[in-house]
Amino acid sequence: MNNLLAKGITTINLTREFKNKGLTIKALDNINIEIPKGVVASLVGPNGAGKTTLIKILSTLMLPTRGTAYINGYDIIKDVKNVRASIGLATGGERTFYFRLTGYENLVFFASLYGLSLREAKSRSKELLDLVGLSNFANYPYMKYSLGMQRRLSLARALINDPPILLLDEPTLGVDPISAREFRRLIKTISSKKTILLTSHYMGEVEELSDIIFLIKDGKIILNGTSQELKYKLGKIVEAIVPVDQVSENISRFVVGIRANRAYLRVPKTLINLIDGNSEIIGESEPTLEDVYAAIIGSSPIDKGNRVKPMRMGRWQA
Repeated sequence: MNNLLAKGITTINLTREFKNKGLTIKALDNINIEIPKGVVASLVGPNGAGKTTLIKILSTLMLPTRGTAYINGYDIIKDVKNVRASIGLATGGERTFYFRLTGYENLVFFASLYGLSLREAKSRSKELLDLVGLSNFANYPYMKYSLGMQRRLSLARALINDPPILLLDEPTLGVDPISAREFRRLIKTISSKKTILLTSHYMGEVEELSDIIFLIKDGKIILNGTSQELKYKLGKIVEAIVPVDQVSENISRFVVGIRANRAYLRVPKTLINLIDGNSEIIGESEPTLEDVYAAIIGSSPIDKGNRVKPMRMGRWQA
């Protein structure tokens, strides 16, 4: 397998099953992905699709039911110690920092767990705080960090052992736009020397950062490619207006806004037959990554019975 793509990330028939009241649920179903060394990849899909399960398995926090994966050339089942030494993990739901310790003290503590001497731990912690822009807040207790600062500290911790591979599970979840932009800048700064797999629901973030994108649904990889390749496969988008009461389940995932009881849709031209004769075609445009997601994965507020609220000032709002 080309030396496991020069020691990036490779999964082989990776499967994870859960038992629930006699039923077998496949969280991951024969996942086969290849992420070469030095590539930034994104895993995109709805909640419950298997994204976090895959991250947990790759970081050795969970065992697969079948199959295996290789991280930096090491088998996640047979070479756990070497896998853990090869990865840095940061998640959007971080709860492992010590709230009463400062950001600096937290990093020094975690650095010591990797076997760094006290001198090395202090030096490395200062270096990373500077990298993520937290030097001025090094002596603030973690409990006083904003969410954006917490995410940056989480990234700093993931980099303590200078791992060749980073696993980032929704790293900008709940972060304000400016902090998220800064976080993306940090990712781009370090990406030239790392293999990165991240999960995210933010299509703009995915498109900005990713060399390759994997679309996952119901535990299966549905499609993969670069952003441009995925959009090319989808083709042109038809923009249309349809009365809200005529938005069927088949087209609800294409609704991007509602106003005055009319729904604004972006439908792939290949699926234009889903729109009935009462629609008003208003134009064509190039697809966005969000259009690809809607067409391949399929999800919208209307699917869940929640009407999209109209926005004042005459603009559409999803």
